[in-house]
Amino acid sequence: MTNHQIINSEKQILGGGMSNPKRRQGPVNHHDRAGKRSRPVHKQQKHLYLVLDDWTRGFTIRKIDVDAMDSGPDLDLDLEPPVVRLVSPAPVYPVNFTALGSNIFIASNRHPGTMVYDTETDGLAIGPLLPDTLLGGTRVFAATADTQQLYALKYRICDRQQAFEVMSTACVEDWYPNSFPNPSQDWSWATVPSPPPFPKDCVVTAYAMHPDGRTLFVSCANSRKTGRHTYSFDTRSHEWTSHGDWVLPFQNQGYFDGELDAWVGLRKDGYVCSCRVPSRTRTLAVQPDWKMAKDELFLEHPGSLGATLAYMGNARFCLVETEELEFDGFMLYITIFGLKYSHEGELHCNPPPVAPPSHVEWLGISCIFLPWRSGYSYLLFGLVAMQCIFVILMDLN
Repeated sequence: MTNHQIINSEKQILGGGMSNPKRRQGPVNHHDRAGKRSRPVHKQQKHLYLVLDDWTRGFTIRKIDVDAMDSGPDLDLDLEPPVVRLVSPAPVYPVNFTALGSNIFIASNRHPGTMVYDTETDGLAIGPLLPDTLLGGTRVFAATADTQQLYALKYRICDRQQAFEVMSTACVEDWYPNSFPNPSQDWSWATVPSPPPFPKDCVVTAYAMHPDGRTLFVSCANSRKTGRHTYSFDTRSHEWTSHGDWVLPFQNQGYFDGELDAWVGLRKDGYVCSCRVPSRTRTLAVQPDWKMAKDELFLEHPGSLGATLAYMGNARFCLVETEELEFDGFMLYITIFGLKYSHEGELHCNPPPVAPPSHVEWLGISCIFLPWRSGYSYLLFGLVAMQCIFVILMDLN
């Protein structure tokens, strides 16, 4: 797990989860010939969900109004009280937070128990138990476009263990519309019949869902950089395909942008890049064509702890950078931008980034930042190590 994690989801895509989209009716614009007034169509409000390791016993989930961030380039946003507090079952070990439709799926690295937070209802439910094969190591979670399935890939280099599991979110509400979904009973895990073809000494460097919504591309490499390869997995046929001895140009998760017709991700050097989506059936001799945006998105300061990228929908991206302050804790900088190609084919931000970007500030927290090492976090001198995890969801309320 990295220092930051941004997980993208849209509430318009509700294939599973605690909330029942079939029982919800959105705003309707009525127009009749009797001269009755049309019902107003409410503007969609967007919120940024932040999961912070900011207290000694666990995590807090907080919500920030994204629309307020768009109102001005130099806006100080207040950090609202948390919508929920979560006690960590094993404080020394990491916890994964993954967006699945309108829900945030929460899984400990050490214990099989899971939780599900519903952003529509603010409800917190017990989730399905993790299989023993997913405990420990480093895990990658990826949801299909219809959010009916959540795939989990675990690898552990020390003993060369690998596991590939899938959680199905199909539940009784599909057959009984008036029933209330229960993730602990309705959601279930199963072992994927086709194990990963990666060499046991490789780690996942990047992954992205194909625009078809069903094919997951995964790049892997070993520490010696002698083994670099990219595969794809068809979530319907459960078949792996080899695409060649190359890796995707970005790190961690990439996101498909329909305006660019390309994946967009964050490179190891901190720059945003776009990458042409390869064919699902062909093997390539070289890495697909990619372009790097040369716009300056990062602040120049010595306390920078890196950044993360997420796709927010509607051709907008969110870049989050964390700065460690000398005495006052941490500063969180959030920049929202779009991307476009120039007439010369170069990749640019649209609109260009402003300085300073909108930011969220929290001060006076008794903590020290420690990077993740080998998938684990550590406490130091009784101070809580802050894990910055950012969950971006669409909130239509």
